[in-house]
Amino acid sequence: MRNRLCLCLVLVLCVGCGQSSAPPPAVASPSPAPAGVLSFGSVSLNPTQEFDVVRPFADFVAANLHEVGIGRARVVVVASLSQMVEELREGRVDLFIDSPFPAAFVWKHCDVEPLLRRWKRGSDSYRSVVFARHDSGIVSLEDLSGKIMAFGEPFSTSGFLMPKAALVSAGLRLVNYEDPAASIPPDRVGYVFSNDAENTMFWVLKEKVAAGAVNADYFEALAGDRLEELRVLHTTEAVPRNVVCVRNGLDPDVVRAIEKTLLEMHLGEEGQVALREFEETARFDRFPGGSEHDLELIMTLLPYVQEDLGR
Repeated sequence: MRNRLCLCLVLVLCVGCGQSSAPPPAVASPSPAPAGVLSFGSVSLNPTQEFDVVRPFADFVAANLHEVGIGRARVVVVASLSQMVEELREGRVDLFIDSPFPAAFVWKHCDVEPLLRRWKRGSDSYRSVVFARHDSGIVSLEDLSGKIMAFGEPFSTSGFLMPKAALVSAGLRLVNYEDPAASIPPDRVGYVFSNDAENTMFWVLKEKVAAGAVNADYFEALAGDRLEELRVLHTTEAVPRNVVCVRNGLDPDVVRAIEKTLLEMHLGEEGQVALREFEETARFDRFPGGSEHDLELIMTLLPYVQEDLGR
């Protein structure tokens, strides 16, 4: 999910396991998958690119489910989480993998079960940092009132949703602006989207904005040799990097087979290749404390960003 534009389409294709296919056409609404087909759902405003990212992974998983009657994978790409909720409700999507806030939104609005964690780009969890220049006079979150800050992409957990939820839950009143030079009322914190973590860092260092928020894993690398010029105002608690959700109502034997396949993918060479191609996934594992416990913080913070997710 890269931005908030409204592109109302659903992209669907049934693919033979392991076969390369040309980008499929867009259609208005898919029908439920036929017997023997497992549907993988994703949300993106670049459906062709997203399809190319998900398809090899979907092919691999479906190729390992023959014993439970699955022979093909279908990739369904929609433009919004609200559409994804509808696809899951109607049984047109079986498996949905995304960062924790989108997963929590789907979990709240339709009958799905968080099944596993996904280690994306080598991490099982991540945090966000809110930061400002040392010489800005900003030493706490409260000092952001009357100022404007930069978030990354509108649906990024670490670049927007997590830090925004943290600020709002701390009692700050956030308002979205288009212009980083806008005049901000003293009882508000203005924010703009930079659409990229590197942009966020650059804007803070160049004093285009008063503060910014990025993934804590990338903060030092983004700052480089100018790290000493920055002050971290707040570090959020860690949340799961990605969540695998399955549609309730899916055959329990199929669910168990999916779980086994995902948990063992990193053990074989072909599985490792499929994982790397799927946005540098390292592995899948179970929630250490159980899904309800490990997603409790996200569910608590969800009301603060639910409106953003539902657009």
